[in-house]
Amino acid sequence: MDSMQQTLAKAYHDVLTVLPQHWLDRSKIHHSEYAKLSGLFLPGTSAAYQSAPRKILVVGRETRRWDVLKGDEKFQNLEDYIYRAMAIQQDHLAKFIRKPRDRGESYFNLLRDLAADQGIPGLAWANLFSFAWNKKSPMRWEHFPTLLEISERLLKVQIEILRPDIIIFANGASSARFRQRYFPHKGEGNVCAGLGDFCGEGIPRNQLWRFRLHQRIQCFRIQHPSSISASSRAARRFLLEHLRGGGVGG
Repeated sequence: MDSMQQTLAKAYHDVLTVLPQHWLDRSKIHHSEYAKLSGLFLPGTSAAYQSAPRKILVVGRETRRWDVLKGDEKFQNLEDYIYRAMAIQQDHLAKFIRKPRDRGESYFNLLRDLAADQGIPGLAWANLFSFAWNKKSPMRWEHFPTLLEISERLLKVQIEILRPDIIIFANGASSARFRQRYFPHKGEGNVCAGLGDFCGEGIPRNQLWRFRLHQRIQCFRIQHPSSISASSRAARRFLLEHLRGGGVGG
């Protein structure tokens, strides 16, 4: 495991020590309210990422299902679970990024388009929510406030360690308020500057928005890549072309 992977694993461990074990250990059947909780999504990174000329982090919403412990596999300890989760995510990304495009629109089609333009080594994947519940968004789950707090801390350490040049928040409109909670753009806690749009280029503000995080990372917000509306598709094409041409800001 390279140094960045080790740094990520340690940071994950520091965050997750406060998480009750039954969130991860599926054998604890007496905790029935957690039975529909997915495994924990923990991004890793390739050894080539650090030397990539341009690093792009794409932040989705959540995985439909993410099994870290499969079949009869038992929970051993938190460190083992973290290493398993990181390896599964990285293997999944490496496998699916090279597959042919899905029919229609999908999250991985966006990743494939970015990889074709920018190269695979500098591409990383994260999620706004680190768990799914009942194979979909956890926003209606009774323990969502705790899940949200853990997810926020995990995403922030991922950004701190991966140090992407660009972040594309592709989590969609329904969860935008949580992204704004993580990274406020108003008030004393404001960490976003350079807010702007591409309305002058014919792209509506609700389809594509830009800001600079911590004065360093150029960020873009789009609708979820599975959106099939003509305006969402146009915004994705525009963003890809914008990045292809070397553009970051306005």
